[in-house]
Amino acid sequence: RLIFLRKILAHKTATILIPTRCRQANGTSICLIRKMKILSEKSIFKYLPLEMNGYQRLIFDTIRITFEMIEYDYELLENELHHLSQEKTKKEHTSRTFSHAWGIIDHSSRLIKLFQKLPSDSEHSILNPILSVNAFRNTIQHLHERIDESMIENKSPFYGILSWYHKNLETEKLTPKILVSGITWAFNANLTIPDVSDSSKEINDICLQTVNKKETILINLTDLMQKLKSIADKNEEKVGAFFKEQGWKPCDWTKRKDIMINIKSEEKNNTDNN
Repeated sequence: RLIFLRKILAHKTATILIPTRCRQANGTSICLIRKMKILSEKSIFKYLPLEMNGYQRLIFDTIRITFEMIEYDYELLENELHHLSQEKTKKEHTSRTFSHAWGIIDHSSRLIKLFQKLPSDSEHSILNPILSVNAFRNTIQHLHERIDESMIENKSPFYGILSWYHKNLETEKLTPKILVSGITWAFNANLTIPDVSDSSKEINDICLQTVNKKETILINLTDLMQKLKSIADKNEEKVGAFFKEQGWKPCDWTKRKDIMINIKSEEKNNTDNN
């Protein structure tokens, strides 16, 4: 069945209906939350003009794919945390949960580098709100070094700590949740109770905590998604206006993008030729 949840954006300027499909698996109800897309359905990143040169088209299309990877990782992360937040739920798939969280960091850092390859009249200042992901990207790239530098001293688990707040939509009770990667021997977790009085979501303020050399760092992944959405919206508008000025028309690449090829073996004729 479909349950429609009302999601109110942090800036309270828009309301979006988000369908959530629930199904039964081994007697357990699993809700698959359908997320707001970063790119709009008619995004210019999905309809690149034929007049673009190959280099430009490659960068813009890679940006499109990277945005979609981030969307997918966040959707799966939120679904995992939703499942873990239910009463009497058995803890499982912890490694998969952290994989989604770090995937968002990895793809967001890559997105910054892709945008920096494009011309900018503001030295890419539009990316400033998400540059903090680079410190997390550096940590995941040098985790083996962080063990000797600070992980023992800071009591930091190898793949960090995830925290979020589960809101019971019936009672409006807010419950902090913490998921620690690996064998827990000691850890320090930073929690700040968010104002979710207007939120109609069960999962709120997903945060990832780790170390950057000797410093404990924390990033709000939910907030990061909103910032990525803002960057996408502004670029769609600006790039779309530029293409229009050039007289370039959007092109539907549906039949030529993300293609799948099935290769079948030729069946041999085993009949003897006498």
